[in-house]
Amino acid sequence: MKLIIAIVRPFTVEKIVTAFENIEGFPGMTLIDSEGFGQRMGTGAYDALDPFKANKRIEIAVNDEMADEIVAAIKNNAHTGKKGDGIIMVVPIEAATLI
Repeated sequence: MKLIIAIVRPFTVEKIVTAFENIEGFPGMTLIDSEGFGQRMGTGAYDALDPFKANKRIEIAVNDEMADEIVAAIKNNAHTGKKGDGIIMVVPIEAATLI
């Protein structure tokens, strides 16, 4: 299993969720309000940091076979072409237990 963690701009969430609705067997997701900042590259010896900006964090636990399709759906629907669109991380899940 994999855990997909995506940090995206808030206004892209609706479009991403619509894409998820078209994926057969989509397992569900958790949506969390988050804040963060990124590093500007190439601005000099001391790269300036952006102030904290509101983001959404999407977390999805999926079987290995679905991970690429879900990552593609996020990337295709969260990408605006501007710096700071977000990041998608995929990490292995060692164990998961329903409670």
